Amino acid sequence: MVLAKGLRPAQVVLGILAVRILSVFLVQTWYVPDEYWQTLEVAHKHAFGYGELTWEWQKGLRSYLYPSVVAVLYTILKFTGLDYADAVVFMPRIFQAIISTAADYSFYKWTGKRKWALFLILSSWFWFYTSSRTLLQTLETSLVAIAMSIFPFKAGKLGYYENENNNWIWLACLSVFVRPTSAPIWLVLGVYNVMTTRQGRLKLLLRTYMPIVVLSGGAMVALDSYFYGRLIITPWEFFRFNVLQNISTFYGNHPWHWYITQGLPAVLGINIFPLFWSIMSIVRRPSENRIGLVLLAATSLHVVVHSFIPHKEFRFVLPLMPILLYLIQDVIVPWSRKAKRWQLYTVALSIFLGNMVPSLYFGMVHQSGTLKVMPLLRDALPNNRSSILFMMPCHSTPLYSHLHMNVSTRYLNCDPPAASHTYEAEAFYHNPQRWWRSVYATRQTPFLVVLFDVLQGRVEDLLKGYKLIHELPHTQYPEGEVGEKVLVYQKIERQASAQTDDIIQ
Repeated sequence: MVLAKGLRPAQVVLGILAVRILSVFLVQTWYVPDEYWQTLEVAHKHAFGYGELTWEWQKGLRSYLYPSVVAVLYTILKFTGLDYADAVVFMPRIFQAIISTAADYSFYKWTGKRKWALFLILSSWFWFYTSSRTLLQTLETSLVAIAMSIFPFKAGKLGYYENENNNWIWLACLSVFVRPTSAPIWLVLGVYNVMTTRQGRLKLLLRTYMPIVVLSGGAMVALDSYFYGRLIITPWEFFRFNVLQNISTFYGNHPWHWYITQGLPAVLGINIFPLFWSIMSIVRRPSENRIGLVLLAATSLHVVVHSFIPHKEFRFVLPLMPILLYLIQDVIVPWSRKAKRWQLYTVALSIFLGNMVPSLYFGMVHQSGTLKVMPLLRDALPNNRSSILFMMPCHSTPLYSHLHMNVSTRYLNCDPPAASHTYEAEAFYHNPQRWWRSVYATRQTPFLVVLFDVLQGRVEDLLKGYKLIHELPHTQYPEGEVGEKVLVYQKIERQASAQTDDIIQ
C-alpha cells in the first residue's frame, strides 16, 4: 500500500468524486450557520431578488467571490426554469463536491500518488462531513490543497528546482480573500520559498510575488467593491472587526489551548495518534524531514496565531487538514514497507472504523432537525402571503436558500449590539410573552411557528391558537436554548368572521 500502481488518473478521480457526491446526499445535518448565511443566502438574494443578509455583509467583512459563483449557478437554474427547491438546495453542494474532488486529487498527486494518502483523505471523517458543505472554510481548504500540490518544495540536500511553479501564489491570494485565516500558512511557506529559491530572492519578490499579489488582490478588491458599491478590502475589514475591535468574542470565548486540547483532536479523530508519531519523527530527525519541518512550522504558526483570538471553532483548523494528512501519510508509508500484512490491515481497519462512526453520526443524526424541517415548511405554506416565525436561536436554520419561496419570515436577531444594548434574541428568551406582544401588537400573527422543544412550556399561552403539525428529532445532546426536537406549529383555520381575532390587542 505504497504507490497507487495500476490506478489510472481517471479511475482515481471518479473514485474520489463518488465519495464526495455520496457526502452530498448522506450528510444532511446542520453544522454552523455560515454554511448558508455567508454563501447561499447571499447568492439567493442576488439571483432571485429576495433573501437575507447578515450584519457581516453590511459591514463588508466577507468577500463576494464564493457567493457570486453560487449566484451564477442559481441564475442558470432560474433562466432554464429548473429552479425547483431541491435543485436550489443541492446544486451548490454538488458544485462544492466537485471542487473538493479536485483538491483531493491534487493532494493525491502531491504525495506522489500514494495509496495511503488517498485512503487517509477519503476516510477522514471531518473532511467527509464538510467537503460538500458550502462553507467558506471548505473552499479555503480546497485552495490550500491545490496550492500545496504545485508548491515548489525542495527535497534532498540541494534539491533546487530549475523551473519553479509559482502559480500557488494565485491560489494563496484567493484563499486569503475567501478567509484571511489561512494567512499564517502562506507566510511560512512564502518565507521558505524565498529563502530556498535559486532564481534570486529579490527577483522572486519583485518579478513574481508582487505582480501576482497586485493582480489577484486588485481583481478581488474590484469584485468586492462592485458588489458593495464602495471601495473595500474585505480581509482588512475582517481583521479590523474580529481582531482590533474583538467583535468575535460576542460569539464565544475559549481558552488559548483550545485548539491543541479540543479542536485538533476532535477534527482528526483517530488520526491524532499517527500525527503524534509524525511530529516525534520530525523533531528527532529534522534534517531528514525538511518538508515535514516546514509544514509543521506552518501548522504551528497557524495554531499559535488563532490561539490568541478568543473565539474558536473546529472549522477554523480545517485548512490544516491537507497538511496534517500529508504528515501522517509521510510516516505511515515507510512503516508500511516493513509491516506485516495483518498489521497493515489492522491499522487500515482501525482508521476506517474510527472515522466511519463519527461520519455517519454527525452526518446523518446529530442536528438534523433544523434541515429536515425546511421542506416541511414549504409544503405547509398555502401561498406566498403566509409567514413563518422562527422562535429559536438566530440562524438555527437556513432560510430562503432552502425555502425558495418569497414569503414573510421572522427570526430572532443576534447582531452584535451597541454598547449598553441588548440584542433581540437575548431579550426574547428573557421574556417571550413581552416580546410577542411588542412585535405582534399591530400586525397579524405568523401562520407557522418553528421552535425547539425546550421553549415549548414557556410559550404555551402564546400558541393557544396553533396546532402542532410536526415534531422532528434534532440532537441527543441538547444545550442551552437548543433542544432535542424541532416543533412546528400551524395557525388553526378560523371562520372569516373571526379572522380579526388574529390581531393581538
